[in-house]
Amino acid sequence: MKTFNYFKLKSIGQKLSLLGLAAMLAVSCGSDKNETGPSNNGTGSLPVGTSPVFSDPSTGGNNLNVWNSLKGSTSCSQGRMQDMTFTLQQASNGSTISGYLQSGTVSGSSQGSYYGKSANGDLVFVSKVSNGNQLGFNVVLSFCQFSDGVNQYIGPNAQMSNFYVNALSLNNSGSCATGAVSNGQIGFYSPAFGGYVPINVASAGINCY
Repeated sequence: MKTFNYFKLKSIGQKLSLLGLAAMLAVSCGSDKNETGPSNNGTGSLPVGTSPVFSDPSTGGNNLNVWNSLKGSTSCSQGRMQDMTFTLQQASNGSTISGYLQSGTVSGSSQGSYYGKSANGDLVFVSKVSNGNQLGFNVVLSFCQFSDGVNQYIGPNAQMSNFYVNALSLNNSGSCATGAVSNGQIGFYSPAFGGYVPINVASAGINCY
């Protein structure tokens, strides 16, 4: 199993920024139509429509309408990828999570739901659940596609893999069950970029409902 190395990702991210990655990922978003997405190819890509995350109340099932509303109000200039569903298990207090994501979902007692958003329109949903003394996290990612007309860097044909989260801060406001991913990164390995692509996220502005 791969070891999650923040400093390696940070170094790669800085290198890619020098090559113009930051400028490409900062393209402003426009139309959000014509969603497309990858098949389940072993890299964690599962359409949300078939995922128990948004159908099982114990894993965040009451959040589907909020998630769809957020996607509808957050557009992407080159279209939005189909949602991808992952799981992360971590032995901690669960207020900050990091690690490589695995295919599938975890179930248990719901401990909160969190929404995050990048400046480019990429979205993340995290459902925290407990099962005994263990905490698990269901993570749904929704990326804006990006192509320069020759290569697809982010999209269903980009061969994205090794998805991860890095130092995602999960915060609740008071007694509200719905919280925010206040800061941190989501990312993946992209052959077209030749390395890992780190994407900064912050609160998506979703509060109690």
